[in-house]
Amino acid sequence: EDFDKLIDGIKNVDDEPDMSACESAEMAEANGLALKDQGNAALMAGHYNEAIHLYSMGLSHLPNNAIILSNRALAYIKVENYGLAIQDATHAIEADPTYPKGYYRRGSAEFALGRAKAARKDFRAV
Repeated sequence: EDFDKLIDGIKNVDDEPDMSACESAEMAEANGLALKDQGNAALMAGHYNEAIHLYSMGLSHLPNNAIILSNRALAYIKVENYGLAIQDATHAIEADPTYPKGYYRRGSAEFALGRAKAARKDFRAV
């Protein structure tokens, strides 16, 4: 639990400025989803740091998008940055508690850190 409190207090260094207040909801969605798609392409090509950057830019337009948060968590898992993966997966769960990939990604990162009990709890939620 102390680890979780610590993670909650850390600002993600990959976070971009919040652009969502400067644009219409339609533009925010269009820009955010386009960047998510570019991030997905980078992730599939194995360019994990580029994917993290693109997802971060997408989150600057759609800061509470569970899918983008979950995808960035996966990219963090790929570069073995499990703490930030847990942070993003937790935010994805908070944004949409019905989105199963948030729990799966958090469970995967917890498992990688040897926290089997926490991982099991998240995997059961899937």
